[in-house]
Amino acid sequence: MPKQLARVETHGHYIPPAVFGAAGEYGPEEIFDNEAKTWSFRAGKFKTEPTKMSGPKDKEWKLPPSDPRLRVAEMDKLNIDVMGISASPVIYCYGASVRDGIRYAQVYNDELAKYCSQAPERLFFIPTLPMQDVRAALAEVKRAHGMGGRGINIGTDSLAQMDLDDERLSPLYEYCAANDVPIWLHPAPPGTDDPNYAAASSPADKFLFTWLIGYPQREMVAFSTLVFSGILDRYPNLKICLPHGGGYVPYQFARLEYAWQGKLTKAIVNKKPVREYLKNFYFDNIVHDPRSRRFLLEIMGPDNILVGSNFGGWDWVNGFDFAQDMTTDPAVLYKLCAGNAIEVFKLSGMGREI
Repeated sequence: MPKQLARVETHGHYIPPAVFGAAGEYGPEEIFDNEAKTWSFRAGKFKTEPTKMSGPKDKEWKLPPSDPRLRVAEMDKLNIDVMGISASPVIYCYGASVRDGIRYAQVYNDELAKYCSQAPERLFFIPTLPMQDVRAALAEVKRAHGMGGRGINIGTDSLAQMDLDDERLSPLYEYCAANDVPIWLHPAPPGTDDPNYAAASSPADKFLFTWLIGYPQREMVAFSTLVFSGILDRYPNLKICLPHGGGYVPYQFARLEYAWQGKLTKAIVNKKPVREYLKNFYFDNIVHDPRSRRFLLEIMGPDNILVGSNFGGWDWVNGFDFAQDMTTDPAVLYKLCAGNAIEVFKLSGMGREI
């Protein structure tokens, strides 16, 4: 029978063993203390607090397995047809030198391509880019797409000291708009993308608010930057994907619109009301309250929501279960669980035989 995708997961990460040390002095690296039985992680000046090892002394105990068959087996258990894989935002490594950053992105994308090629009907990858050099980033997009990559994956801000409205990013936006290439924006913890960040692990952040609250906040900033700067007026065909329900956007975009109406600052140059740019964005449904998920659907509409779960991450959820309580309309449910992802990432032809 023909293939019919019913469940597409767009938000999964993979850290290949080959990327460790690929960014030169920036790392990244795992740090094992066999005497103390602890594990920690470093990328540039960012370093996690040591945590106790609970499993065997195997370097993969802390990371997703490098065998894609294990991931596909988990997908089968969860009835997931296709999954998108991207780099872990913790190791974008934008703070590495230009030379190291280019080599690092190439290694990472080579590994992502190799990983997905072992299950090409089930896995696709979203390439990471060396944002230290926009020309090199554009060349890497084309190279990675030649290996089967779809879309591009970059951070929400601090892109090697650039934010999303930096004029140097124009060639990248132009390419993505002209070739219908979606941009998957994912925030990273402070310090992993900024070589000047001196204290990534701070006692003041005992609740890990830089992750827990900071990610949605940075997603809100990314959305606002792209709208207020006029980027989306210049490139009206851009497709932008944001995880975690778009951060605070669905609940606070009208505040942005009020600032636009009141000309809060001369830097706000968008030509249309903020709500008219929502169509450029695709938010996943990792929102941990059913009332908020239904509100997300009300604001964004059925055509601009994807299922995402941060597969294997600390906040992993079953995004398909989440979708079930967002709507009872079968046609809308199909869009959320598969149809929108198929269109955005051009996934026709993938999936299992049914």
